[in-house]
Amino acid sequence: MSKRFYSNKVFTTLEHKLAKLDSIKHDKDLLTKGSYFTRKQKKLNFKEDMKILMSIGSSSMKKELFGYFNYDIDTVSLPGFIKSRAKIKQEAFIELMRMMNKAYPCNKTYKGYRLLAVDGSDLPISTDKNDYDTYENQGGIGSGYCTIHLNALYDILNHRYLDGVIQGRRSENEKLAMWTMAERYEGDKAIFIADRGYETFNNFEHLKRTGHKFLIRVKDINSGTTLLKSFRLLPKQGEFDKDVNIIFTNKQTKQILSHPEKYKPIMTNQTFDFLDKDHHFYEADYRVVRIRIESSDEEYESIITNLDRDEFSINDIKELYKLRWDIEVSYRHLKYSVDLNALHSKRRDFIRQEIWARMIMFNISMIIIDYIQDKKLDKNKRKLEYKVNISMAIYFIKQYMVKRKDGDPPDLENLIASQILPVRFDRHYVRNVKAQGCVSFGYRFN
Repeated sequence: MSKRFYSNKVFTTLEHKLAKLDSIKHDKDLLTKGSYFTRKQKKLNFKEDMKILMSIGSSSMKKELFGYFNYDIDTVSLPGFIKSRAKIKQEAFIELMRMMNKAYPCNKTYKGYRLLAVDGSDLPISTDKNDYDTYENQGGIGSGYCTIHLNALYDILNHRYLDGVIQGRRSENEKLAMWTMAERYEGDKAIFIADRGYETFNNFEHLKRTGHKFLIRVKDINSGTTLLKSFRLLPKQGEFDKDVNIIFTNKQTKQILSHPEKYKPIMTNQTFDFLDKDHHFYEADYRVVRIRIESSDEEYESIITNLDRDEFSINDIKELYKLRWDIEVSYRHLKYSVDLNALHSKRRDFIRQEIWARMIMFNISMIIIDYIQDKKLDKNKRKLEYKVNISMAIYFIKQYMVKRKDGDPPDLENLIASQILPVRFDRHYVRNVKAQGCVSFGYRFN
């Protein structure tokens, strides 16, 4: 492929970053044993192992290896690859994702802020009753199941994964994962956006300590378990945009209990990291916004944020929360277009390798897709607006990761630009959520 193509520059950058990573793998402690990859190998090495894991799809590992090496008669054996990949820690993939994101900065912002969505998604994995952290058997009936929970930090406007926290089913804690990623984030000023499930005062205060903004949906004012019950002076109906002040305390004196509109006692079974035996009071300010859902006259959503009202109106709040949905779309492509749902091992360390590898593959694909969307699509007037078919684009890009005896196929960018779909705004469907089982290895027998 000609060097004039943007996609070729992306692949070249990937090669350079892999080479850089290869040169520092011992210094950065990226291998399970320091003596690994010290001898020159023909077929498999640190770089090739990482590229293979990024490019694999849903076929059996043996078929994926033959495909990657272009059906070479001397393709590496499956046991050989397993032995080779076991030498690499998941930290190598984390470092590669960071290096690629730095090489292609996320420049699109909203009023100067990067929009960072946080959400989690379950990944069913092979069942192992001895794996306490991932195994669950509700009610003690049946064989039970194992699940890994992926928490991701996703740049909405730039369509890029920036960070992740992988947890077992039993150790799952989305709130902890959110502010852990927020504290690790070192980019420009940002707004952290999340749906229900992240609404705790402890989470809010940890996010505020990072110096960034947040916008989190909470249960509505009429819910019996909403956080908004702590703010006694809020209206009980209609839309509103109110500033609230509250004092958290671990004391329960008569004076405190007689002023519920001012104080919020923290019980011993609740987590709030900013009170202890020496600090009994903690004051906090929030902005509470209640907005009506456009398709209904009686349904409302409530949001707690620390965004300044002079800079962000109610309409801006609506727009920001609506944009959060893009992380849900990204998970769909990560699982089905990049094939994260089809893991190739039962080993937990290998599973973590593949999760990070697929996130890198998604990022590389979106760097190319966004460029083609902005620069290559025909802008002539049409009845509908069109966008790149992301599933097909990722398929084409993954094919370019494999080794080819006759060079790369021609014109990747125009191939992607030819596969487009109409954009149909404000189309709504009922979201059918159902449990997903682990993709069995049985259907991938060789």
